Amino acid sequence: MPEIEYPESIKKPSLGRRAVRGSGRLGSWIFRTLMKLVLIVLFIAVGLFVGGFLQFTNQVTDSVQPADVEPAQAIVALTGGSTRIATALELLQQKKGTRLLISGVNEDTLKSDIEAMHTDKSDLFTCCVDVERQAVDTIGNARETARWMKNNGYTSLIIVTSAYHMPRSMVEFRRQMEGVKLVPYPVPLDSINKDEWWKNTTTLRFMVNEYLKYLGARARDYVQPQTLDALRGNMLGTKDA
Repeated sequence: MPEIEYPESIKKPSLGRRAVRGSGRLGSWIFRTLMKLVLIVLFIAVGLFVGGFLQFTNQVTDSVQPADVEPAQAIVALTGGSTRIATALELLQQKKGTRLLISGVNEDTLKSDIEAMHTDKSDLFTCCVDVERQAVDTIGNARETARWMKNNGYTSLIIVTSAYHMPRSMVEFRRQMEGVKLVPYPVPLDSINKDEWWKNTTTLRFMVNEYLKYLGARARDYVQPQTLDALRGNMLGTKDA
């Protein structure tokens, strides 16, 4: 049988076809490599997030009130729970500070309304308690407290807030009050301090949310203040945040 001669185009792929195949293999390799890098970065990010969250929760759950806190010139209580105000008033009565600021009070709440809930401390409200209503968040608490501290010439401050809120509060207060001695005085939250709190979905979600806010507060160190203030003002619906 005579040998059949095939056209050259059938015998071997053309240069154009080989180039397409080569570029296809290169594109596939680049895609696989990028996907591997993305997975590695994602794995590292998740690891850092989980590790940071565990460190954050340990800090919160291990928080204890100092048995004998060092006195300061002033005390601030951040609103968000009646226990915070009661604790701050107790410190004021013990003369751990000369004056107390209750920061972030609702504009419809009178000073007398707060006093009515602490009738055994009425004498303190007469002489040594101030109320401010401008702050609507932790950034505002720090900013308004810094203004109050400057107006009164104070250089040391005891901060009273919930234990879970203390890490974020210290970040914001340190940013606003360089050179001021800040003393944290955390108020424990029973639902977080009890054993195996993470088994409660609501509490776990709450802690994750607070950790995200804490990360946001830390991230502010790398963002232009003007940009952040503008974003914050838009979120709050105000021009001047």
